Amino acid sequence: MSELDRPTGTWWAPSTKHAKRTALGMAAIVAVLALITWSVWISPSGPVSSAVSRALGVPTKQEPAADVDAMQAKLAAAQQQIWKLEGKLQSTTAQSGSRSDQVTQLKAQIDDLRSQLGHARSVTASGHGSGSGGSTSSGTSASAGKGAGSGGSSSGGSSSGGSSSGGSGSGGFGHGSTPGQGGGPTVVPGTGGPSNDPDPTIPVDVPTKAEVLAQQSRWYGLYTAQSPFNWAEYDQVSQQVGKSTNMVGYFQGFDQDFNADAVQRSWTNGRVPLLTWETAPAQSGNDQKYIPGYTNGDITGGAFDDYLTKYAKALKSNGQPVVIRLDHEMNGTWYNWADGTTQQNAPGSFVAMWQHVHDVFQREGANDYVIWNWAPTRIDALGNAKYQTLDYLKAYYPGDDYVDWVGMSGYYRKAAESPTFATTFAATIAQLRQVAPDKRILLSEVGATETGAAITDGQKARWITSLFDALADPANSDVIGFAYFSETATTIVDGARTTNDWRLNSRADSMAAFVAGIARTDTDYDLQEVKK
Repeated sequence: MSELDRPTGTWWAPSTKHAKRTALGMAAIVAVLALITWSVWISPSGPVSSAVSRALGVPTKQEPAADVDAMQAKLAAAQQQIWKLEGKLQSTTAQSGSRSDQVTQLKAQIDDLRSQLGHARSVTASGHGSGSGGSTSSGTSASAGKGAGSGGSSSGGSSSGGSSSGGSGSGGFGHGSTPGQGGGPTVVPGTGGPSNDPDPTIPVDVPTKAEVLAQQSRWYGLYTAQSPFNWAEYDQVSQQVGKSTNMVGYFQGFDQDFNADAVQRSWTNGRVPLLTWETAPAQSGNDQKYIPGYTNGDITGGAFDDYLTKYAKALKSNGQPVVIRLDHEMNGTWYNWADGTTQQNAPGSFVAMWQHVHDVFQREGANDYVIWNWAPTRIDALGNAKYQTLDYLKAYYPGDDYVDWVGMSGYYRKAAESPTFATTFAATIAQLRQVAPDKRILLSEVGATETGAAITDGQKARWITSLFDALADPANSDVIGFAYFSETATTIVDGARTTNDWRLNSRADSMAAFVAGIARTDTDYDLQEVKK
């Protein structure tokens, strides 16, 4: 087990208060998790309620009230198990029709755990306030602030595997702040740490949208399988890198409600949530160019207005900033939201659709919490020369009033290419600077593969080194960071099925190059160390 060194004075860093309690309550947490896991998964039809009551230490007529600090540790363990259950519920396998009975059972178990957790919290709150027996509690309040993840589960918030022009994406990424450099107020999210969800009892003071936009240091984010619903792989990569991220990405479709848990869990871990929101059902493949009922005209015409209104109200009610990358890679030809005959989308319909979604959010007051990220794909990899022109990209831009950050997807996938930042990003960034000269640029989804000669020739490692060299170049000061897609993905491109290993830790030399790059002091990163 390793632990993040996160001082409370750093803006994005979760509090270290939990570290002291972890050392004292580790045995209790392990025991509680083991008991709850056994109750739910080994014997799902067993006495879950009574087992959880015992695990939480809810006093009975024969039992005295539990020590407050011990109770806090048990509450944290129970919340972790709820989040694990929700992650399992939100997985694509659990959503399949053949397992509908298990989905119902999982929902019931989550509701039961929440009920027990709420009762235990009230007991804990009484213990904190009473000071009976002459003891004074030094624990934090049991009342969880925004971001504690103790609210009800939103429907349909799965982390679906979104795809790019040959590489799929689902996941996250981020960036930090140095106090006194315009980064915003001190924020004390929950505890976090490798392979652990944060303590839900520590309130989270989340920055405003304006404070996120004003952040001066760069973003470093990751996409990993199941994050932000399960941090295991995410934290494993962070431990290997030696630096904590400050952003996490995930995907949703237009058939899924706003997922407050995803946003809350991101902020509680000190990471800005980056949502890629696709105007298609969540389970659509990246080769489905036309999806009936989901054309740009359907959305602009109001077919989804009730859905959008509900979504915007829920996002506003949650009260925490979210980066929304709406319909990424629109300048490609593979998604159903691209302007094109195959997609049955008229020229200019993408811009009209984007503006319509934005306007619904504006009407509901949700734009006070949304950072809109317009992110086309790498232009020089599109093939047809007309798709690489500046005018073609301009035709997809919704306008400065509708966009906060611009960005792009950029992958190194061919061994024959030079493994450099310039090869992958330069042509597209040059056009972004002309389309939106006053906007900052986020490399919203990037990666390098392990295919062909790249496996043996170290090209992936050289590409990673070149990425950090470019970030250190003052000419790229408008590039505010990147989100790395650290997954193995299989996608269909032009009818061909391709598997790429984008993971940072796919090879020792690739990981070594990234460790060296993220540790550099000339790239304007301010990240917490992850101690092994």
